[in-house]
Amino acid sequence: QGPLGEFPLGQQLAMSAQNFDPEWAKHLKHDPDRPLAVDVPVPQITWEQCFAPIRAGQNKGPVPVSHDEERHKLIKGQEHGQVSKAWISVTLKIASTGEEQVWPCMTSTTVLEVAEMLAWKLSIDPTDMKFVHRRGAMFRQLYPHEQVDRKMVVKGITSFTRLPQKYKDPKVIIGAGHLGLRMAMFLHERKQLDFVVFDRMGRVGGTSWMYQANTTSKLQTEYGAYHLAYGEDYPIPTFFTTPWPSRNALLHMFEKTVEEEGVMPYIRLNTNVKEMSVVSHDRSFTGPKALQVIRYDLVTEKMLEGRLKYGKLVAAKPGDEEAPEEEFKASCICMFPGNLTLPRQETYKGEDVFGGDIGYAMFNEINYHELEGLNVTIVGHGAFAVENIRTCCEFGVHQIYLVCRRRNLACPRVASWMANRTMNPLNNVRYMHVTEPMYKLIDLDPWTYHSVQTNEKRSVCQITQKARFGIGDIYFLTIYMGKCEVIVEPGGVKRVTKHCVHLDSGRKLECNAILKLLGLVGEMDNDRLMKVKELVGFWVNEDPRRYLVAEPLSVMCSQMGGTSFSPGAYSWSLQGLYFLDFPTDFHAGPLASGMLPRHKVDMSDEGTPRPAHVVDARHGTQTAMAVGMFTAGMAEVEANSGFVKAMRHRLCHPIRKFLAQAKEDWDYYAKKFLAEGFGVDKPYPTYPYNPQNVREFYQQHMVESSEPPLPCDGEDLAICDMP
Repeated sequence: QGPLGEFPLGQQLAMSAQNFDPEWAKHLKHDPDRPLAVDVPVPQITWEQCFAPIRAGQNKGPVPVSHDEERHKLIKGQEHGQVSKAWISVTLKIASTGEEQVWPCMTSTTVLEVAEMLAWKLSIDPTDMKFVHRRGAMFRQLYPHEQVDRKMVVKGITSFTRLPQKYKDPKVIIGAGHLGLRMAMFLHERKQLDFVVFDRMGRVGGTSWMYQANTTSKLQTEYGAYHLAYGEDYPIPTFFTTPWPSRNALLHMFEKTVEEEGVMPYIRLNTNVKEMSVVSHDRSFTGPKALQVIRYDLVTEKMLEGRLKYGKLVAAKPGDEEAPEEEFKASCICMFPGNLTLPRQETYKGEDVFGGDIGYAMFNEINYHELEGLNVTIVGHGAFAVENIRTCCEFGVHQIYLVCRRRNLACPRVASWMANRTMNPLNNVRYMHVTEPMYKLIDLDPWTYHSVQTNEKRSVCQITQKARFGIGDIYFLTIYMGKCEVIVEPGGVKRVTKHCVHLDSGRKLECNAILKLLGLVGEMDNDRLMKVKELVGFWVNEDPRRYLVAEPLSVMCSQMGGTSFSPGAYSWSLQGLYFLDFPTDFHAGPLASGMLPRHKVDMSDEGTPRPAHVVDARHGTQTAMAVGMFTAGMAEVEANSGFVKAMRHRLCHPIRKFLAQAKEDWDYYAKKFLAEGFGVDKPYPTYPYNPQNVREFYQQHMVESSEPPLPCDGEDLAICDMP
């Protein structure tokens, strides 16, 4: 037995080794990554088996080219008789490279129709190509109206695949978090190895997990929708022991994945990008606007000890050692600064006499292990406030007061799981019905919350909430058992005195610590570095080679496509890379459409100005729509994204296994609270979800959205029916 009590010493050492603060680890009461529901059977079908039919469809070769008689009228001399609609194989050979492709065509297909199909695929003018065939010992150029020959030579192109734009200088990614690493993996997969990733941390994983998270922080969503090796060509992750891995397990996952995929040699840690300047052609440049910029000149500096506070770079003090600097030339810059960066700060009158911990409940700044058996006040009702309820429970805090100006919607684990496993989005009416069993447990009606707009029959629903959902069952369990009291106080905290919080209503809360979870704000320095005047979609100043993405804030939706990050990281990486490869498509497509949203610095809140790169959910949704509608090439790239999301999630979290894991975790905390004296005067809180009501919810969704069953569903449902 060691400092973690119930765990063997070897396991304790393994847990502590992943921890930045071993002092914290020795106070943990249990392993946050303990295996759950280990004896529950799971489907044996694999990702490769499920995706094989899709992959086979991707390798069918060129699209058949038929003849459109209505569009291509017969010319003089062709009026008599009917055109042949027999299918033939036409071999196209590129004159300059010798590359060949076999195209299925009708006998009557014209040269122009083949040229138009090639032109659409390669984004060129069909008149730029010439088609030649052989007649005896002679070669003859075919006219556009003529029928195709079985063998033709194509002049004017060098490949049947559209070639990406070539740059003299390497691409730069700033930020080695989830999104930056995913983009780096795409570049490595494509053998586009002229890139480098800069990050000011000493380890990959991103600011949110490196600094903002506490040692006990866990993933609120499920790992099936949050893992780095997410995509068509990766196996399902098997190294997690719970659907909700800890911060340390996630950081280990990031490191393990980039090492295995060969990306680590391209990452420069402990390096801050200090300055950026744009080098452009002068006004005499007549080329495409997307290529107006020649390069970006960067100045980087090595990070020295003490230069980061809360994950933010702080100015060097007089007498500090100067950080060594280097210059770097880049062809493109993709910056992913993260949104969970700086806590919104607020100071209460009397904090100097409070006599206990007051902080923002991040960065391990609160000594939770010293609060065992004491009362704590949490101010706020966002996602991290909900997460801190669980953290307080982990360390044996006695009574938790959650003070908020109004209640935000919280999301039960099953509702998050169901949204993430859908191929077609879960409409909000169905989502709200899924949350009802958990809200019924605490005698609240989620339909009456300020963020929910609905009609009298509750047949339509729009959710608009400034804060993201806090996801977790323990929020509902602690309220039911009386361990956590949610206090709606529109006036907020008025002042504090010795171990007491005074609310605006006059109520006093006796406590030994105050945790301020008031939201987070972005860094204005990111706007300054990227020279942002206006963010257009996710592109800086209409420049397709300056890409700046921070996960959009808030919840604004009429349907729920998911609650996690990997599907978004997958899509944002593909979109950013597409316009680096084909920058002219940006101006000709989404920008020309006028649909891309625009965002400038918001100075309406003088205390916490909102940078241009910090956008809301509506901005993100409108950007995705504009790119999808007006970029033909992206439709092909993201054709299988819905299937990938749903299939991978279902294989990671089968119905019976997931519900058993959720119930086991629920029962663990319920018994813990009973032992502490909470909820003893109430009936035992039975977990409100089971395979029967969950299957009913999902069957209703499939009918409403016309979602087809997926390859793993048969075996998954059969296991649910097992005794």
